[in-house]
Amino acid sequence: MPVREILDLMRMRRALSVALVGWVLMAPSVDCARRGLENDTPLSQWENVGSFLSASNCEQYRVTVVAAEKSEPANAYVERYVHSICMPADDPRLKKE
Repeated sequence: MPVREILDLMRMRRALSVALVGWVLMAPSVDCARRGLENDTPLSQWENVGSFLSASNCEQYRVTVVAAEKSEPANAYVERYVHSICMPADDPRLKKE
C-alpha cells in the first residue's frame, strides 16, 4: 500500500475516533472505612460510572440518579453523584498517571 493511502487511512481513523469519543460520568470514590467521599483525588482516580453519546444524555442521567439517591434516607451516594461530572471521554485529565 502506498504511503499516501496509509496516511489517508490514518487521518480518516483519527477523524472517526474524534467523532465517536462520547461522554463519561465520573464520580469520586466513597471510602466506606472512613465513611468519606474522596472528591479531592485527581479525576484520573475517579470512577467511570457511565458512558453516553452526548453531554446532555450524561447530564440527564446524572440529575436522575441524584434525585433517586436523595429519596433513600441516609444514603452516602447522594453526595457522590452531586459531585459527579460529565466530561468528554478523551479528556486528558482522565489519563492514568
